[in-house]
Order: sequence, then structure tokens, then C-alpha cells
Amino acid sequence: MTTTMTRPAPQLTDDKVLGAVCGLRPCRHGGLRIETETIGSKRVVHHYGHGGCGVTIAFGTTPIVMDLISQETDNSEPVTILGAGVVGLVTARALASQGHPVTVYADKVGKETTSVIAGAIWLPVGIEFGSRPEEIQRRDQILHAAFAELKSLDPKKYGIETLEVFEPKGTQTEEGLFTPGLIEEPELIDSFPFPCDAIAERRFSTLYIHTPRFLRTLIDDLKSLGVTIKQHRFTSHKELESLDDRLIINCTALGSRSLFGDDAVYPARGVLVHMQPQDLGYCVHDGYKYMFPREDALILGGCFQPDRDDDRPDEEMVREILDHHRRFFGSVCGVS
Repeated sequence: MTTTMTRPAPQLTDDKVLGAVCGLRPCRHGGLRIETETIGSKRVVHHYGHGGCGVTIAFGTTPIVMDLISQETDNSEPVTILGAGVVGLVTARALASQGHPVTVYADKVGKETTSVIAGAIWLPVGIEFGSRPEEIQRRDQILHAAFAELKSLDPKKYGIETLEVFEPKGTQTEEGLFTPGLIEEPELIDSFPFPCDAIAERRFSTLYIHTPRFLRTLIDDLKSLGVTIKQHRFTSHKELESLDDRLIINCTALGSRSLFGDDAVYPARGVLVHMQPQDLGYCVHDGYKYMFPREDALILGGCFQPDRDDDRPDEEMVREILDHHRRFFGSVCGVS
């Protein structure tokens, strides 16, 4: 399908650069860990391994956790949650909504966590779900539940909108995302609706979550539900014995490597360049190079560097990201 020029190209000159950030995706070999174990006198439900998909699928994995908890206790038992990234916040929200008294312990909360760095487009890639039939079934269950819950939220309050996503020729996307009830099948196109030097291939529409507003609203939800958030970092699982609550939900993600000895957990470094906000009304996705129009910044990504735990953006990667997007859009982006 041929498209007409109806969208502006971004302005990517140096004077539009606000800065760069770096986050560590909490990945895990083997994918999600959602299971219960006994540690001393405590029952610990593990809920982590979302990689860079915490914002997009936390609402899909939390129901599985809730089922595990329902086998452990009734809705009146107090629960402790470790970690206050998006997975911890969504879990706390679900538990408190059912009547559990909830206390969250974390050294960083909401906007201070890696979760806020995310774009975040609803396109959950880069996470291991497995290939066995039962694993594919669980993947589909998680994706459909997450998508449906995000669609049900007040879009203005939570910062969720539907945007078109454009992909150039050669972009690879994982199977299972374009199914009934999720994202509609992409449409093949032979040109982009904005000035661009890249070769067009397809477009589709999906949800886009403005993470700063999303996380602020989740924290407001927890306050209204009476959830207590305490700033504290545990360095050993033995310290959990000091907690009053018997039931603990572990959402520490990367912290589970040291706190619970999970050597399958590893960081995957990502660098983003923040440009001045630009009301483009669309996203560009080209693997780990992408452009998202977040309300507080135009987000240019990125990279996926496994087993690197330095979280300071380096000038070489920042320049690579800028150069990629400037080549993509050509001289129309304001850079000759």
C-alpha cells in the first residue's frame, strides 16, 4: 500500500538533545520465575524475570501470582512485597485491591527505578517464554491478560494511548504478538507517511504507555489503597526473618541474583537519548533502534548489551543512536 506524506519528521539536531540515560533490563535465562518456596519461616512467592517487558506484561503475570497466593492464605493476611519497580507496584495494587494489608520494601521506588526509563510500546519482545505447548499457552495467557487490563485503564489518567508503529524493511518481530485480541496483523506498505530515507515495510497500531505518568498513577493507587512503602534494601534473604509478615512476594528482579542466589538473572544494558518533546503521533521500530514520542521527551533507542552492569550512558553509544536515526530520516531531520 502506498501512503501519502501526512506526518512530520522529527528534529534531531544537537540543540534538541536533552540528555542520555542508561538502564539495566532485569533479564533471566529461562524467562519468568513465578513460583513459591519456603525460606526459614517465610513463604516467598517469586515474581520476576520480565526483562525489558515489565511495563507491558506485569498485568498479565500478576494474576498467576494471585492464584499462587490464594493457595497460601485468605485475603486478610498481611503481605510484604520486595521491590517497587512496575512489577512490584502492580502486584501490590492487585493484593491491596483484594483486601490484603500490603507493605512494600524497596531501595528505589517508581520513577527512581529502571521501569521509568522504558518507552514503553506494547510489543513484548526479548523475553524467554519457552517453546513447549504448555509454555506457549502460558505466554498467550499472560499477553492477553496484560493487554486487556491495560486497555481497561483510564487512558488519560494512566498515560496510555494507541499509536501507529512503522517498521523499515528487515525488522524482525517475534511470533505470537499479532493474534486475535492483541495487535492486529501488520499492513504492508511501500512508503512511510513522513519524509524518510529508509525503505518501508509495514505498519500496525498498538498501545503506548507514557511511563512517568503511568508509574505516578500506580503509586497514587497504592496510597489510596492504604499500601505502606518503606525505603529499605535487604542484602541477604536471612534478613527476611525480621519481618512480621509470613508471606513475601519477591519482585526484586536483578536483586534476586544476590538476595536469593539466582544465577540465571543477568542485566542487559540499554541506552536511550532524550530529545525535546515532539508531537509526532507515531513510533518507529527497528529492533533495538526505535523512536517513541513520550510526553516529556522524544525517546531514541537503543541497544541490548547483556551482562553489562554499568548504568552510565557512554558517548560512543549515544553518538551511534543519534547517527542511526539521522541516517534513517535523512536531511529532513534538520541535520545535514
